Amino acid sequence: MPDIIHQVTIKGTDSQIYYALTQQEGLAGWWTRHTQAASVVGATSTFSFNNGDTVFTMRIEALDEPTSVRWHCLSGHPEWAGTSIHFDLEAADDGATQVNFKHLGWRSTDGILGMCSYDWAGYLWSLKELIEGGSGHPYEDPQLPE
Repeated sequence: MPDIIHQVTIKGTDSQIYYALTQQEGLAGWWTRHTQAASVVGATSTFSFNNGDTVFTMRIEALDEPTSVRWHCLSGHPEWAGTSIHFDLEAADDGATQVNFKHLGWRSTDGILGMCSYDWAGYLWSLKELIEGGSGHPYEDPQLPE
């Protein structure tokens, strides 16, 4: 099975990044403004795109504060269903944190895998901008209210 794997080093603490990965305000600050997030293992969070036409539902699989977040995709795009998303945080030089991102379990390299890898890279950069500069660039639907 193919996987998407990215690494980014962010000048911030693991606690700051963990907050941005687990709290509604944090997630809405770098991934999509249209977020309904839970921060309890077993709960679900939803992330809306394309004016609500695509809504990813993620079950929170693991929360190991402040070093690891794991989600399992229950629904959204058919190619995402059944995949897992992992954020693993580890100390880097000069007080920075390395984010090791994995989107695992894709059934094929056909379809949207390449586009999603590109998009994830951009969203991880948005996470970096949020932590380092106070403002990320999350997805915004022009027709949906904030």
